[in-house]
Amino acid sequence: MTSTGDTDPLARFASAGSARSTLQAWAEGAYVVRLLTVVRDKGWTAYLIEPRSVGELATYSGLAPERVADIVDVLEAYGVVDRTDETVRLTAEFAALSADDAWVGLDELLDRIELTTRLVPATAEAGPLPLSEADALLIARSSGGNSTHITRALFDRLFLPKLPELVDVVRTEPWLDVGCGVAGSTLTLAGLFPELKAVALELVPTVAAETRRRAEAQGVADRVDIRTMDVRDFDEQDAFGGAFWAQPFFPEATRAAALATILRALRPGGLLFLQEMEPVPDEAARPAYTMRRLIAQAQGIPFGRTAEELTAETVAAGFQPVRVAQTDFGRIVIVRHPD
Repeated sequence: MTSTGDTDPLARFASAGSARSTLQAWAEGAYVVRLLTVVRDKGWTAYLIEPRSVGELATYSGLAPERVADIVDVLEAYGVVDRTDETVRLTAEFAALSADDAWVGLDELLDRIELTTRLVPATAEAGPLPLSEADALLIARSSGGNSTHITRALFDRLFLPKLPELVDVVRTEPWLDVGCGVAGSTLTLAGLFPELKAVALELVPTVAAETRRRAEAQGVADRVDIRTMDVRDFDEQDAFGGAFWAQPFFPEATRAAALATILRALRPGGLLFLQEMEPVPDEAARPAYTMRRLIAQAQGIPFGRTAEELTAETVAAGFQPVRVAQTDFGRIVIVRHPD
């Protein structure tokens, strides 16, 4: 314990009270997420897609109606459920988040929060964070998103109109997805463009297997060739008109080699697209940004590279700059293989 004897006692009391209130606000958020995770695990969120009475929910859960009512009070107070005199159901927002066609769903988000909570203590220890294949799959699912009619509409109406170069490539030439994860973008493009032929590279076998399952379920497995391999072992040359590099997931030690492989794989004039994932935040967004940076950099992954820094990185690898496109999904860097 420390004290500052020269400070006025009332000022010190007020300062401690302010810190206590801040800590309590953090804790209350953590409690709500934990409660939501537990009731999700017990099936409540799926059950409450439809309106239910508290009695029905008590029967479903096996809890006393009084306990159910208390839990519902919390969920209602935090905007998870709507309640009338007769029924309880998920709010429209949480129903959309829980639906099968959500881009990134409630399950993925809660599981990612749980994983991050587990990883935080390891950031205060020496060495890299302990990530398993199952963890890698969870990160891929919560980052890459699902390919659904909703994502296809988002791409068609908001994203692709800002990237006519990408549309031209996927309609006419082979596409390369490097570090594809669950290939949410490539599978969405495959759903929009029957002409698309793609190769997607993923290092982690469990993630690649899930991506193949998704491609088969969507009926595009014959057009999206998902390969389980290190990008540095990919040896095709002058074979692709365009590529996307999932640069936020590549550690510093592999980035130059990955870019060299992509440069070799693209035909002269072929385009590479990269996304600026973590733009410099304003002051309000800075606290969450610093935590994401801690987790990423503890994995040995560069964090928060701006579009300008990504352009410089790719130019140093031999690409030529084309432009930086502003989209509803953030800034996209476009560079090209020299003719």
